[in-house]
Amino acid sequence: MCDGMSFSDHGAILYAPTPDSRRENFTVLHEYAHLLVDADDDALSWLADQENSGYEQEGMCDDIAAALLVSDDDLDRIVGSGAITGQHLVDLFKQSEASQIVCAIALAQRLGCSGAVMLTDRTTHKVVYAARVGHLAAFPSANQDIPTGHPLRYLQPGVQICRESFWSTPWGERQPYYINATATPKRTYCILAESDLWGAEKFHTPRPETTADLRPTRDIACSCGFSGLATGWPCPHCGRQFCPRCKECDCARRASRTERCGRCGVNVARTNLVAGLCSDCR
Repeated sequence: MCDGMSFSDHGAILYAPTPDSRRENFTVLHEYAHLLVDADDDALSWLADQENSGYEQEGMCDDIAAALLVSDDDLDRIVGSGAITGQHLVDLFKQSEASQIVCAIALAQRLGCSGAVMLTDRTTHKVVYAARVGHLAAFPSANQDIPTGHPLRYLQPGVQICRESFWSTPWGERQPYYINATATPKRTYCILAESDLWGAEKFHTPRPETTADLRPTRDIACSCGFSGLATGWPCPHCGRQFCPRCKECDCARRASRTERCGRCGVNVARTNLVAGLCSDCR
């Protein structure tokens, strides 16, 4: 389940080889980036001030690995001075030694507005990877289903689209985007942008003004299987975010693992009950 690990105290990294794949190049350099970050006092000080330091550090290491694998000269040659497109993602992969995920991370640095550079699987209609830029109300993440009715579900190999669209999440957030995308038999390659970078629409309908979202965002791993960012006010009792998938915090999960003793009436772990009585009452 783990592609690689780094050990700063020993200056060593471990990685799982992936023969005939460019994936291990990124894994090795991502773990090497962890060693660089752990030895950089400025980076560590900045991370200490971030609310989601773990998530930010992973993103920082992704950016370092991508910069080592895809140079500015590579991006200049493929992209030039214009806006990035889904086809640029395909071309960069073909003309470099970087994986598609690394190419997405590198291209995201040139997006120019809030949005994402995204890969999706055409068979499962799921997000493979999304390199996000800026604060997004509704954003794609790995293994998320492409929303029902989204044009990426119907994009055929060799076809390119550029139009106004949207992205929505399973927990009800929805945000308008402009998209530029193309497809191969296996995947779609899509740029989501809050601004119309490509002049896709002649008439731009006014969008409602949005106020800044002051709710905290944290990286969580829930027992229901969800792993990723959760935005919202935490539970006042346990202090944990509510999972966007199962809608529960730690209070509900703990309560589901306890039961009331039939004699003293105290809630205890179910494993502590025998014939309905806790260990103190038996």
